[in-house]
Amino acid sequence: MTLSRRNSRKIVVDDREYRWSPSRDSGFMVLVVQHSSGKGKKLEVVISDDQNIIVENGSYSIEYDTVGKLLITPKLVETLIREALKAGWNPEETGPPVQITFLEGHLETRRVL
Repeated sequence: MTLSRRNSRKIVVDDREYRWSPSRDSGFMVLVVQHSSGKGKKLEVVISDDQNIIVENGSYSIEYDTVGKLLITPKLVETLIREALKAGWNPEETGPPVQITFLEGHLETRRVL
């Protein structure tokens, strides 16, 4: 399923356009990234809920206090995309979502890419 343009943000990394959107899932924050064509593998970055999280931009804020939070900015999203690409994620290839974990500033592959 394609990320909604209305509920996602656009980002361009290395001349490729992506859409990204944060969501809550079973006690975790999941940042979903997809090629802007809406086709291909999604990237799901799972961020532990014990990290205090807020997404930059009021319309995407999760209902938390904002002091001492991990701030999800377009720069962080760009870094996560670049790291996933280096690890082998191909956003134009079909298949199930690729999941990685972002914990305490480090990325860990949850599933073989």
